[in-house]
Amino acid sequence: MNGRLGKLKTPRIRLALVQLIGFCVVFGAGHKLYAQSCAMCYTTVAGGGKPVIHALQGGIIVLLIPPVLLFSGLTILLFRWRTSASSRAY
Repeated sequence: MNGRLGKLKTPRIRLALVQLIGFCVVFGAGHKLYAQSCAMCYTTVAGGGKPVIHALQGGIIVLLIPPVLLFSGLTILLFRWRTSASSRAY
């Protein structure tokens, strides 16, 4: 029984470590992540004023949602498939 308990702890620790690294990358280095800094894009947005900046930020969020949902769903699906396949092996 002790050997099996040790095997269960390892994936949880690994998952927690991956989540911690992801959290640090997203929130720790977020201020250093810049766009491509296209000069034409910058002048267009800066010349448009506050409404254009706000619309651009909203558009970025809207366009970010589908890839995040797809990646999250695929990750959860693969994780469940992996755990179900490993539980059938025992």
